Amino acid sequence: MSLTVNLTGKANVEDIVTDALERQVPSPHNDLFGVEICRKTLWGNDLIVELGCELIPVLKTHDIIVYDEYVEKLRLEFLILLDNLDRISQHTDYRKDYIEFRVNNALEIIKIALNNLDKVGVWIG
Repeated sequence: MSLTVNLTGKANVEDIVTDALERQVPSPHNDLFGVEICRKTLWGNDLIVELGCELIPVLKTHDIIVYDEYVEKLRLEFLILLDNLDRISQHTDYRKDYIEFRVNNALEIIKIALNNLDKVGVWIG
């Protein structure tokens, strides 16, 4: 199984709205966020917690679903990861470009969510 990063509609929003918004993600980015084992070996790695992230490590055991102000908090955590790609790569044995591409996939979805907070949040799982 693969992990994906997607928009999730608020209670009053139809799926068609999230689908249309997700089509705004620019190429080459997409919804890929890694394989299932990345939950523990990458996103749930102790180093991610040491770097100050609180939301991303939740993936170790659960999906991440955030709305409203937590979307910005998630964005800031991904920026921390971008600033520490070399360290994360060395610590987890994932290639830097593998991590960077997936982090940027998340940031593209988050950018759309931040412009549509009245309608959507972010779901990673």
